[in-house]
Order: sequence, then C-alpha cells, then structure tokens
Amino acid sequence: MQSKRLFGLVMGTVAALLWGISGPASELLFAHQVQVSWLISSKMLIAGVVTMGLAWRLEGTAALLTPWRERRAASQLLVFILFGMIAMQYIYFKAVAVANAPTATILQFLSPIFVLAYVALQARQLPRRSDVLIIALAMFGTLLVVTKGQLTQLAISPSALFWGLLAALAAAAYAILPAQLLETYSPLVITAWAQLLGGVVMTVVHPFWVGFPTLTVAQWGAYAFVVIGGTIAAYLLYLVSLQYVSVTAVSLLDAFEPLGATVTAVLFFGFHLGLFEIIGGGLIIVTVLLMSITEPKAP
Repeated sequence: MQSKRLFGLVMGTVAALLWGISGPASELLFAHQVQVSWLISSKMLIAGVVTMGLAWRLEGTAALLTPWRERRAASQLLVFILFGMIAMQYIYFKAVAVANAPTATILQFLSPIFVLAYVALQARQLPRRSDVLIIALAMFGTLLVVTKGQLTQLAISPSALFWGLLAALAAAAYAILPAQLLETYSPLVITAWAQLLGGVVMTVVHPFWVGFPTLTVAQWGAYAFVVIGGTIAAYLLYLVSLQYVSVTAVSLLDAFEPLGATVTAVLFFGFHLGLFEIIGGGLIIVTVLLMSITEPKAP
C-alpha cells in the first residue's frame, strides 16, 4: 500500500515538473515568432486525438459517450471546455509570451487563493483567520515578485501582471468547473473530450496550417516537448497519480511546477532570478502548501 502511494506521489511530481518545464520551452517558441493561438490549437488537437484514442482503448465506446447522454452533464462539459481547458491553456501561455515562464508560473500558482474566495462566496461565509493570513502572505509574495523588492513600482509590465493574475483565475476555473463531472465520469474521458474539442475550437479560431512556423530542429524539439511532455504525458501522469493518492496530496505537488519552470529557465535560458523574486516565489509556494495542509473545504 505504501509503495503504491509512493508511486502516485512520484507520478504527480513528474506531472507537475513537466507542466513547469513546458513554460520555458514555449517561451523559446514565442521568441521565434510562434503565435500563442497556433501553439494552443495544434498542441490541443494532437493531445486530444492521442488522449481520446487512449480513452477509447481503456474505457470503451459506451463510457466515451456517457457524458453526452445527459443534458446537464453535456452543458457542464461544454462550459469546462470553453472556460476551463481552453481558457487555462491559452491564458497561461499568453502570460508566458508577455512576461516569462517563471513569473507566469509563479503568478498562476496563486489560483488556490481564487478557489478559496469562490468557496467562501458559495458558502456565504467569511474565510477562516488562518486563510486570511495565508492570503495576506501570498499577496505579499506576489508583490515581491512583481516589484523585485521596489514596492513603489512594478518590475514587470502591467500587461504581464494582468495576464499572470488572469492565468491564476483561469487555473482556478479549471479546478472548479469539472468538479461535479469528475465525481460521476471517468477523468480520462472528461480530459479526452476537453482536449479534443478544445483543439477543434482553437483550430476554428486559428487553423494550425495558417501561419505554420519555420523552426530549427532544436525549436521543433521544444515544440515536441510542449505537446508530448507538457500536455499528453503530464495530464496522463496526473490522472494516474489520482488513483493512488488524494487530490489534496496531489495539489501539494503542484509546487514543483513553478520550481521546474524557474530552474529550467535559469539553467538553460539564462534567466536571472533576483533575491526578492526568490523570496516572493517561495512565499507563494509555502502559503499554498499551508492552505492545502490546513484542508480548506473543496468546492
């Protein structure tokens, strides 16, 4: 039993690291004129086809069609695809393109704060004192990241701050919207439909054959990693981890996502991380971990 839990924790950790590393890899693509909308449409479509094939193989045709047989579930799935899957992926990568991968990933890691606010509003009650303290620490950490210790002025552009915070909001929506669906239907099936139909929608917005980029072998390697490692493998490993450990435990492992993004950017892309950014990012990660440990009620 303990070995299975350890296996689940390892899978969750690897998934978070892959998500994190895909940020700097995508930043490399954006630096060579790859458009965010092209990246999202192509990678989601590829990931959707692969994941749908796997879901069909493991779950069967009946399980694939089940969510569409009930009107309420179908509408929830469509809302999740538009405002969860598509929004989260597009906005995050837009934040990477506007700012940089470490900053975007650290700001996105604020998403549990938005989830906490949603839970409080839904329950019509004020957050606990411990939660208020956690929020205050997270906000202070964010202030250090975006000002680099110069508290009277932004060290990143207002646009970068806007997209970074919007990425956190989108990640919160991604966590909240499919909650009821995942209680009833296979997570693999929901993910497969979300990836595939999300890719179809984004292909309508920006067909992948329009503005097809001219990249070097190394840049195509970065693209392959974003698609295979940061999308297909990361989502599947995350689903595998949920079979062995709780959602709360897996959420703790999300701290490896900004860590993976930052270490990769520093080691391979020459990104310089200042002292105040390290302190601020550390505060955000620690406060989110504290929030998970104190077990706030799930939506």
